[in-house]
Amino acid sequence: MSSLIDWLVENEPAFRKTRLPSLYSDLAVQKTSNPEGYAANVTAWQAALTRAALAGQLPFEQRLILQTSDDLLNALASPHYGRPSGLGCVLDDCVRHGKMIDLQDFLVSEKSIYNRSWLPSPWAILRWSLRQVGIVGTASYEVPGGRLKKGGLVLVPALEEVWKKMQVLQDTQTQSLTDRIVSRDLFLKEMNSLFSGPVSLSDQDINVLLRYLARDKHALSYDDTTIKFKSPAAPMPEPITQEDHSIASLKTLIANLNSQIENLTSRISTLQSNAQIAVKTGNKASALSALRSKKLAERSLQSRIDTLHQLEEVYTKIEAAVDQVEVVAAMEASAGVLKTLNKKIGGVERVDDVLDSLREEMSKVDEVSGVVADPLAGNAVLDEAEVDDELENMEREERIKREEKSREQKKKLEIQEAEVTRRRLAELEGQPAAQAPSTESEKNKENMQIADVDLERSLSSSIDKLQKLDIDGLQHRQNEDQQHQQPQKVAEGT
Repeated sequence: MSSLIDWLVENEPAFRKTRLPSLYSDLAVQKTSNPEGYAANVTAWQAALTRAALAGQLPFEQRLILQTSDDLLNALASPHYGRPSGLGCVLDDCVRHGKMIDLQDFLVSEKSIYNRSWLPSPWAILRWSLRQVGIVGTASYEVPGGRLKKGGLVLVPALEEVWKKMQVLQDTQTQSLTDRIVSRDLFLKEMNSLFSGPVSLSDQDINVLLRYLARDKHALSYDDTTIKFKSPAAPMPEPITQEDHSIASLKTLIANLNSQIENLTSRISTLQSNAQIAVKTGNKASALSALRSKKLAERSLQSRIDTLHQLEEVYTKIEAAVDQVEVVAAMEASAGVLKTLNKKIGGVERVDDVLDSLREEMSKVDEVSGVVADPLAGNAVLDEAEVDDELENMEREERIKREEKSREQKKKLEIQEAEVTRRRLAELEGQPAAQAPSTESEKNKENMQIADVDLERSLSSSIDKLQKLDIDGLQHRQNEDQQHQQPQKVAEGT
């Protein structure tokens, strides 16, 4: 197997060795004989081509674009199964479902790739009709003879994968204006850091990615040299200004100086090592040459360090000025809000009028509350005679209830006594006069019943005595109250 097929077998679950015969078979025949198997094979090829492109395994130095030609078929060829048959059908199906888009159509279209209309275009209807009658249209990637049409296809799943990685990267960074502005070169370096492998993004890859981020994700605005990401608070990206170009150029210079300083530092270290080796070997000329070159590199390094410090100071000032602009803009907006609210309030005089009116209405409420409460507080007169009559009625009802309860208890006691007497008579009639109760338990039971009867009698007697005492005491207290109230009434009458 070729290296690309080895990589697919190792990294793609759908490209198991047992599935290779089906994947490399004639997919045009599978489309009619086995639709489910055809759909599974199309999905497997689409995912495999996308991941191979992102990993830099395809024979083209591109990550986001699939170049279709016989070179792709040769790269995918297997020693056992040959070149994949029907790969053009796979590409046509991916284009039809929006997984792959023609490169030129992607770059020139103003409509988002996610804006799908339910009405098919006339060209799509015509192409479908030609395929139904067996005529392959010019837009098809299936060329007779097992070949592929030459062209470029944008891999939409690859773009979506890069977008996810960019979102994770942006979440870890600050979102100030200077951080959101980068040059095209710095953007290329940052994007290449997201990928592994020797293959980096090409110019076409960058053009496709920027077009996707600006048109389909509304994440940034860009031109030939500068890229400006959207602010988190803004609904849409802002246009690029001359100040943005200056900030991007300054950041690029700082990045280049940092790279030059690293290279010069490494060169100085190498020259120092060469001079030491020359001294050890006694090669005085080589040692002097290395030392001279080292001195020149040190001067150049110091010059670049000084320049870098100046540029970094300028960049710091720009960051401070940007922050001040944002602060002033926020203060200006806040002042406008306060001005609008103060207009609604109407000034201090209106507030005083409102407070005076509020106090007046509150005092009216207090006056009404006082008027409502006066009859209850001072004009209500209690009739003591009615109170005494109501109390006497309540006591009479309570006394009647107690008497009824006492009569019921007496009646129960009489019934119990009669029952005990009846049992004794029955026992006396059924046994000889000299014979004692049969068992000790019966004796105890009889004694307990007698004790219960005696206890109930004593309780009933005690209850009667207490009721009599309560009634006598109550009458005595009422008489004393009447005798005490008569002198007061006489005094009030006089």
